[in-house]
Amino acid sequence: MKKHQVIFEKVKILLEKVLGEKLNIHVEEYDDGYKETHLTINDTAIWISCDDKELTVGYGLTHTHYDPQYDNIQMGIDRFFNLITKRKRITNFYKGNFSYKNKTEIVIDDSTYEDIGIAMTWLFPYWKKTKKEVIYEESLIDQSKIEVEIKEIKNYAQQGI
Repeated sequence: MKKHQVIFEKVKILLEKVLGEKLNIHVEEYDDGYKETHLTINDTAIWISCDDKELTVGYGLTHTHYDPQYDNIQMGIDRFFNLITKRKRITNFYKGNFSYKNKTEIVIDDSTYEDIGIAMTWLFPYWKKTKKEVIYEESLIDQSKIEVEIKEIKNYAQQGI
């Protein structure tokens, strides 16, 4: 098992312990040997997946791929734990009543935000006035309750770097 797959398994075990029934696990296996495991959390847009090549962390349609051969896997771990332990600021943009774009950010502190990404559609009524709505989503898990496990996973990721 590759390092990113071990990290994914450790995250899965932690989430099963903390979230229980709120965690959904979906495994896709194909005839050519490709296998992908996808974890989602009920009533949230947070997800993480793993295959033979990479770890992917996402929120809704916005996601980032972390290939351990080319990327810093530590950044993927930090992103995922920030998603579950910190508030999110979601800015929805509307043309009329049509939501055509949303921007997702993690609230690190009162004045610092980590940009997750922007998702949008190309077909929208561009001639209508743009309205903006900002909503906040509270943290899913109190960071102090899983601090030890987070450090253990991060330490494992740093081994061999």
